[in-house]
Amino acid sequence: MKYFTYILRNARRNPVRTGLTIASTGICLFLMMILLSFFAMSAEVSSASRIFNRIVTMNANGFAGMLPVARVRQIAAMDGVLAATPFQWYGGKYHDEVMPFAQFGVDADVVFDILDEFTIPADQLADFKADRKGTVIGRKLAQDRNIKVGDSLPLKGDIYPVDLDLVVRGIYDGPNNRDLRMCLFHYEYLDESLKQTTMGAGSGGSLATEASRISGNAGSIFIKCQSADAMVELCRRIDDEYRSTEFPTRTQTEEAFGQMFEEMMGDLKNTVYWIGAAVVVSLLFVAGNAMAMSMRERTSEVAVLKAIGFNKSLVLFLVLSEAVLVAGLGGAIGALGCKFLCDYVDVARFSGGFLPFFYVPWNTALLGLGVSLFVGFASGLIPAVLAANSSVIDGLRKVV
Repeated sequence: MKYFTYILRNARRNPVRTGLTIASTGICLFLMMILLSFFAMSAEVSSASRIFNRIVTMNANGFAGMLPVARVRQIAAMDGVLAATPFQWYGGKYHDEVMPFAQFGVDADVVFDILDEFTIPADQLADFKADRKGTVIGRKLAQDRNIKVGDSLPLKGDIYPVDLDLVVRGIYDGPNNRDLRMCLFHYEYLDESLKQTTMGAGSGGSLATEASRISGNAGSIFIKCQSADAMVELCRRIDDEYRSTEFPTRTQTEEAFGQMFEEMMGDLKNTVYWIGAAVVVSLLFVAGNAMAMSMRERTSEVAVLKAIGFNKSLVLFLVLSEAVLVAGLGGAIGALGCKFLCDYVDVARFSGGFLPFFYVPWNTALLGLGVSLFVGFASGLIPAVLAANSSVIDGLRKVV
């Protein structure tokens, strides 16, 4: 520590060059944290769902396939199942917004027994259950659009040929790493609206054809199991039960269900990692160039240090420490700064509905900091070795 003042003074000798090096490192790592956190966050949230003992059933052919709503009742009656609810995506427009927020038709009587990480006042939950047109929304969704309990929430059908005139009966809350921007409404309200459209459109009408095709579809079924030990057996039993039917199923844990969406992105994840590697190489050149220029300006100073008794290892340490300090400051600003910014500013609200939440996991932030320290060490290694092995006579000749 007794050399820290000297190292710090050398780092500040050319403030413009040092500032630009720190800024370039910080900006690059800030952007990389945003990209890497998207995948790290998805993996962390998926693995965190293990404690809730939930499994998800969908059509074996994917979301486009039919999953009869009658199966919700059948699955709920199986041994080892605590409760089951349909989870039907609606995807309506709110005031003509292109991608507003997630909207699901559910069984209001049991949905919060299944999604038990969410909390809602008992009186609001009772009002939601009692009102067929009632809905509950997440706390962040209510804050984004300044919606209060009792306000209307009209949704214009996009996928479905029906509109929903919902009334907010409750606002739920929960951990920040869960979706607090959902809209949950009665599945029966949507299904009855579809059936009424079928009846009103007349025989052979286009609306009748569309509505009759998608009415009675549960979308997917979220199932709360009695214990983690029962989950694997229930997945197998449910799929075996419907394997030979017109609508076979695919049942998996909630963690695997979440990972399925990540797999849909194909090679995007590998592409981001390759971009990250390219950024690291670029930072090595930037920081290395800055250190090389700095040491060339201090050739005579290094010679004086060695002449008064500084050995090679100490000179090597001083130069490497300076490089690591400069790059580490950039990493702290970029990686840790991005972490704290996303913790205190809800950046997901600026994603246009694409992300319900966003944060930078600690392991990703520390990885970014570690990368900056590596960049500092690698970029300063060659200048430090050259300085440690430089000739005292040649260096002092420049002084004379």
